[in-house]
Amino acid sequence: MTNLHRNVSRRTRLEYSVLFPKPAKIVVTLALGDILIFREARRRHRWALPINTAFLYAVRRQADHDRAERRARKKRPCSAD
Repeated sequence: MTNLHRNVSRRTRLEYSVLFPKPAKIVVTLALGDILIFREARRRHRWALPINTAFLYAVRRQADHDRAERRARKKRPCSAD
């Protein structure tokens, strides 16, 4: 792994309709100070959040998904053969 010494931006491969009905690519920037910056391609407005907030969201989302999956398995009737 290398340390981050300057901002690194990447554009998504797919287009997403997040803000407007017409889909657009999203540009993600990993900025100094461990900040994620999002914007739609060809637009100037930016949204930023600390990387630890994004990581916490991802962990919670996965935990919620796992919990729902376990609940769904419990509710299914067992077929006895």
